[in-house]
Amino acid sequence: MSGILHPSIVGLRVSVTIVHTCTIVLTSWRLWYKIIQQRWWWEDVWAATALAAVITSGVSVWIFSGTPMDSKPWDGPIIAYWLIMISFTIGLWSSRLSMMCSIVRLSPPTRIRTVACCSAAAFGAIAIALLIHKCWFCARNHDWEEIAPLSCSLASSVGITQVIADFLSDMTLVVLPAQILHQVKLPRNQRILFLSVFSGSLMTTLLSIVHVVFFIQADPILKILTAQLEMAFSVIVCDLLPIVTCLYKVLRSRDLDLSHRRYPTESMFLTTFVDIPSSDSHATAELKFIT
Repeated sequence: MSGILHPSIVGLRVSVTIVHTCTIVLTSWRLWYKIIQQRWWWEDVWAATALAAVITSGVSVWIFSGTPMDSKPWDGPIIAYWLIMISFTIGLWSSRLSMMCSIVRLSPPTRIRTVACCSAAAFGAIAIALLIHKCWFCARNHDWEEIAPLSCSLASSVGITQVIADFLSDMTLVVLPAQILHQVKLPRNQRILFLSVFSGSLMTTLLSIVHVVFFIQADPILKILTAQLEMAFSVIVCDLLPIVTCLYKVLRSRDLDLSHRRYPTESMFLTTFVDIPSSDSHATAELKFIT
């Protein structure tokens, strides 16, 4: 790969810092918003876990890149590399678990909720399996810790397995919300809004494919950069549902206030909430759109 297209250490640091800062701000706001709204649930626990992984990963990237790539690795970069690898898997799959928990909470007590619960369990199992395999392989082969540039080169089959898992999980995060919309009466604009939020997870699959390309090529800088972008984007997507819902409510409230001021006595406006029917008391937290 040409040096023009290959990012430098400074480029890696700047890119990761900008992307992770945006992710940290959005996720922190999302958690603060859910706390003050008293709607904290399992999806927020996983979002907080993903936030911790993003922070850990960002700091580790700076430590890892603090030593020239062609110099002999020492304990600091080695530990940082381990943290980057572990936090990537935790952050990526925690964000997906957060989205799946949102689907569980919003789904009616039908077969969809059962499938969503099973999918959440599968997500957790996949994350644990990938994490154990990566740690086992890199811990068993210590030669990579003595070679510059520092990089634990996993088998290409691991990357392919990861892409397949990413694709299936992201498709699940799109198909299940689409099935929920079939059982709920929502205006067309709200249906598009709801489905678009979850469809953003498909972009994570595209980033995953790019990441695996450099994963197989064993390019340390591009492998870390694409992994950080994939994880950060996945966390941002899991934050979109509460953020977009809040913005939607604010904008709709302003429209209603403007209408009341324009027609104070001639018209009467009715504000209702569209809820997804569910036996779960938390099941209507996000789909309470003002109509």
